[in-house]
Amino acid sequence: MINKIILNIPHSDDYTDYLFMTAALTNHRVVPMLNPTQEEIKRQSDVNTLVLRCINVHKLPDEEDRIVKADPMSKTICVMSKYYLEEGGEIDHHKAEMTRASIEHAIGNILMDPRNLREVFRQHLPLLWMKRKEIFANPQYFFAFSGRYGIGPDGYGEAPVGAILKAMEEDPKLFKVRLGGGCNCGEKPFLVDYEHVFDSAVSSTWLLYTWCPVCHSRREIRAWEFKRAYSCDYRITQILEENDKGQGLSNLSLFDVIEAI
Repeated sequence: MINKIILNIPHSDDYTDYLFMTAALTNHRVVPMLNPTQEEIKRQSDVNTLVLRCINVHKLPDEEDRIVKADPMSKTICVMSKYYLEEGGEIDHHKAEMTRASIEHAIGNILMDPRNLREVFRQHLPLLWMKRKEIFANPQYFFAFSGRYGIGPDGYGEAPVGAILKAMEEDPKLFKVRLGGGCNCGEKPFLVDYEHVFDSAVSSTWLLYTWCPVCHSRREIRAWEFKRAYSCDYRITQILEENDKGQGLSNLSLFDVIEAI
């Protein structure tokens, strides 16, 4: 799970440094640091922080190149600075603003990647469950994207936070399981999430995530099959359709909802 990004900006040229620094101003989950020491980075970091090294590539992008490339695996974000830095040191301000916007977009894509949001949802489920009434009462909270997708009568769609919580509340028999020994107190824990994991072209398992509201224990359980998956998805979709007034997903992110409640 990533809930914070640090931009490690080694000095290259003043204007590229400026673009990296100001691109972070629109998102308080992003911390720009110019020429930081490892100790300074460590003080700003926790286990859910991604540190991206900012790289100035002194060349023009090819036709198939993007002017900004962010890669969470290599923990880098690269900018093609000759796109906006002209010969003689002149700056094409229109292209510079496009580059800044591209940096913002690339960083946002990492935080808002559905796989990351899904982890954020699982991690914060106890808080979301405790505040579910508040979420049910506010459409902006209810329709925030959870990172999960589900199958319903109209096909494959996005699952909002509120629809998942309401399905769990209204249909506990469906969303409570007793696999892998249940939980620490012997109760049936809630099924928080479930993923079909393909180990190879011919082999797959299910990864089930559970949480107990009584003893608060969490478990990850591997199962060869999980026949409830469609039923759970369908129930969430039913709840969504019952509450959908045509407004679509919220303009608030899951991060915004967690901070607000």
